[in-house]
Amino acid sequence: MSDTFRWQGFFQKAEQPVLLLNRQRRVLFVNRAWEACTGLTLAEVKGRACRRRSSTASLERDEAILAACAPPADALAGRPCKVRRRVPQSANWWEIQFLPLMGSAGLLGILGSIHVLVAPKETPPAVPERLMALRDRHAARHRLDDLEPHSPAMERLLEQARLAAQTRIAITIVGEPGAGKQWLARAIHNLGDRRQRNFACLDAERIPPALLADLLFYPIAQRQAIGTIYLREPSYLPREWQARLVEVLQRAPGPDEPRYIVSHHSDPRREVQAGRLLEELHCAASAVTIVVPPLRERLADLPRLIDVFLKRSHELQVHAVNGIGSEAGNVLRTHPWPGNLRDLQDVLTEACRHTKSERIELADLPFYLKQSTLPAERRLPLDTLLEQVERRLIELALKLTQGNQTRAAELLDIWRPRLMRRMEKFGLKGTEEQGA
Repeated sequence: MSDTFRWQGFFQKAEQPVLLLNRQRRVLFVNRAWEACTGLTLAEVKGRACRRRSSTASLERDEAILAACAPPADALAGRPCKVRRRVPQSANWWEIQFLPLMGSAGLLGILGSIHVLVAPKETPPAVPERLMALRDRHAARHRLDDLEPHSPAMERLLEQARLAAQTRIAITIVGEPGAGKQWLARAIHNLGDRRQRNFACLDAERIPPALLADLLFYPIAQRQAIGTIYLREPSYLPREWQARLVEVLQRAPGPDEPRYIVSHHSDPRREVQAGRLLEELHCAASAVTIVVPPLRERLADLPRLIDVFLKRSHELQVHAVNGIGSEAGNVLRTHPWPGNLRDLQDVLTEACRHTKSERIELADLPFYLKQSTLPAERRLPLDTLLEQVERRLIELALKLTQGNQTRAAELLDIWRPRLMRRMEKFGLKGTEEQGA
């Protein structure tokens, strides 16, 4: 009976996936468990190198698997180590333990063993009823059905949004500040198949970079709770993060992966031309592009938008407001709304606080809106206003000095001849000084 140890047969009996690499990181051996785990055979991978790649999105599956099995620098330096790698085209992860095999001349090879970390499928804990009610109320504020289109621009927007909600591909939303991009993103999220998961809003322009990296590239355990990641102004991301996001967007989203919606307040092509936005990121995120028109270009939708905002104000105001007076409505229809929907909401919220009736009237609107609608007789040119103030001051000076023009001129700090000319113009009389 031979005492020769048959190491290959020994590893073939192991249930744990095992691979053996030489010092050049080329495959010498894999066991049957590794073949079953990866779907590749020893004949297909023997002699091929396992090297890490900066991006695996464009690799064939066999190349991506070999890249995932590549030993890190610690293993090549002769130190045992353990790493976690994402399984190509899967929601699972691998925990790979590398054991360097050292000889008198240095590194002989590296033995790697894989432990599959299956994404948890257990039923999530029950959501408290109060939290469910809060989530439902919040979702009710972001419904596309609330926006009955009265303009071609809105009809096109709503059609695109409903089609986008049926997919999981990345979406780009373009519109001026305050035009309703985040509202639209939430509405798309609420129409999708991941509406029960969280909606994460990230602002690349305002969130500190260190914190943004942790939020944008969530660990897999946290990403399962996220249904949609809404990223504002991705051109503010460092270029290396933009490249990393390209890799995320280019792979097919798994069942536990969130969808991505990015937004720009200006044409993203200008950001690409200026070198602030990677063209690859723009292409990966703009398979569906929705342009939100500014409010001034869809004033036909203004009455419906006002109704939506007033109904929402009922939740915050004790006093219910049910409509807009005719004069106030005319002012709102003629205003250019540079701040778009955000500006409209602020105006209506403030007007609801001021009004004492069930309708918002002209007097309840901010002064900067009303000043352009004042009747002509109430408008006072600057020269007329200054003359009225001057007349009042001269009358006061004459009254304090009992009509003495000299003393009144001294009080006003002007020459007496000038005072007399102004009194003559205004038809005012004073007393004559003796010896004048």
